[in-house]
Amino acid sequence: MLRRLPLTLWLYVLGDLWKLVLLTTGVLVTVIAFAAAVKPLADGKLGPEDTLTFMLLAMVPMLQYALPFAACFGATLAYHRIATDNELTAVHAGGISHRAMLVPAVLSGLVLAGLLLTLSNSVIPRFLKGMSELVAQDAAKIIVNSVQRGEALRMDNTLIYADKVLRLGPDELSGAYERLWLGGLLVVRTNEEGQIESQGTATNASVWLRRTSIVRGPRGQLVESGGKPMTEVVIKPTNPIGLGATFRASGADMVWSFVLPNAFGDNVKFLSFSELQRVRAEPAVIDRVDKDRRSLAVGLAQCDVMDRINSSLRTTGVARFEDPFKAAVVLRGSGLRPTRSKVDGKRDANVYQILPLTTGTRKIVVETTQGEGKPIRQEAADGYVRLPSGANPDRRAASVTLQLEKVAAVPVGPEGEVQSPEEVGAGRGELEQKPIPDLTFADDQAATFLTHSTREIARLAEKRMADKPGDQVVLGPQLASMRNDIKELLNEVLSKEQERYAMSFACLVMVLVGSVMAMRLRDALPLTVYLWAFFPALATVLAISGGQQLTHGSGMIGLPVLWAGVAALSAFAVVEFIRLKRH
Repeated sequence: MLRRLPLTLWLYVLGDLWKLVLLTTGVLVTVIAFAAAVKPLADGKLGPEDTLTFMLLAMVPMLQYALPFAACFGATLAYHRIATDNELTAVHAGGISHRAMLVPAVLSGLVLAGLLLTLSNSVIPRFLKGMSELVAQDAAKIIVNSVQRGEALRMDNTLIYADKVLRLGPDELSGAYERLWLGGLLVVRTNEEGQIESQGTATNASVWLRRTSIVRGPRGQLVESGGKPMTEVVIKPTNPIGLGATFRASGADMVWSFVLPNAFGDNVKFLSFSELQRVRAEPAVIDRVDKDRRSLAVGLAQCDVMDRINSSLRTTGVARFEDPFKAAVVLRGSGLRPTRSKVDGKRDANVYQILPLTTGTRKIVVETTQGEGKPIRQEAADGYVRLPSGANPDRRAASVTLQLEKVAAVPVGPEGEVQSPEEVGAGRGELEQKPIPDLTFADDQAATFLTHSTREIARLAEKRMADKPGDQVVLGPQLASMRNDIKELLNEVLSKEQERYAMSFACLVMVLVGSVMAMRLRDALPLTVYLWAFFPALATVLAISGGQQLTHGSGMIGLPVLWAGVAALSAFAVVEFIRLKRH
């Protein structure tokens, strides 16, 4: 005859256990959330209302750590009370085994582990992002709080102090979601060592805050960031007066502009499970990898452009460019030739010599136009095409610089014909060097390369280096940098995924450890019993955290460390259960 399941007993234990777990979890997350809000509150980044909002947002992420320990504590108290009241002895005498008594703990552990896994993979990342947005992304709040505390606003090497600040609300005309007024400005500029280079004052200033998708480029210009949300801060001072070599003395059109970077783009902890899988499929969704991809794409476009320029010069003797103002620039020569560095004698991948039009005549011609379309013809004894040095993900095209040497202007007639100096009655002056920067080739394929994924762009770079080993100097470092960043990113994704799985499984094991230890140490104090479960659980969490960091830095070699704590805690639970059954 089959024995009936002790459903009534299980429900009784479950009710007692879950009451303690929920109560303990509520207390723990409230205390931890308040502790997390203390520093932003003390720094002035949060007001009283925002502090409450921050605490509510923080409660959900804190469940990742509070829930396992609360579950362990609740299970310990629930089973210890059953044991000390001799209920455990009574049910054992009635034929219910210790293993059957652990069924409520196992069921509770499974539910809590599944709940924690769901939270950590979908809900917690969103709340973490909300916490960061509340503290770091409200530019108006940062400016207002900084001024009220007497602190400076920092823009690179520029510090801006203000006596007063007022919030004026949205400005529909400029598209700003917030407008501020600053009174009594002091602006200080420092060098890299922190020494003051110049300073200035202004009566007041207007500040506009706009949502945008731009970042600051290497020369201070604003360029597209790929659609990621940013905050642009525009400051226009009134009656500025300055002192110092690097400070503009005055000017009614003076405007300072900078952007607040996206705090979430490169942090994997803000990504849900599905977003982590998208990162695995295309790592370029993360900013730092996308910058590598764009740099490599522009590098490929530069190599391709040099081939096209060389081919155009060799076949037609002409290569056509555009300057930053969309004006035509025509280069006439017979081809390009790689150069070697004067330092180490190796090929200089960024410099190509322009071959002259006619063999033995060292003549290179550049035709441009100036205001009102007046043609200008320049002849040079020597010339080079220079590529920008270093990777720059903000470039949209493969720009080049024409470096002309011993160059002189040649008079051009009204119909574009070349006139001799005798015809116009004047000699022509000669310059030793003349650069023509930021030119884009008419057949630039950079836009096409920028559409490729990381895998496609890596394959194209490998093929290019195999076909033309000389281009390895340009593409090799960029490809290696991209692959290193991808490897580090994938390690970070792996470590974060495994950390979430391990913490969820550890929650189940902690419940079992607390239950077993409570039944085995029935004569000890509840706090003593919990410490026997708490310290092994704490060691498990530390092992998970250490393994996550090791996996992030070194890859799969860190996974044994990450899971070792969970395995050890599981073994501890099994050993203690065997001792419980024996006695």
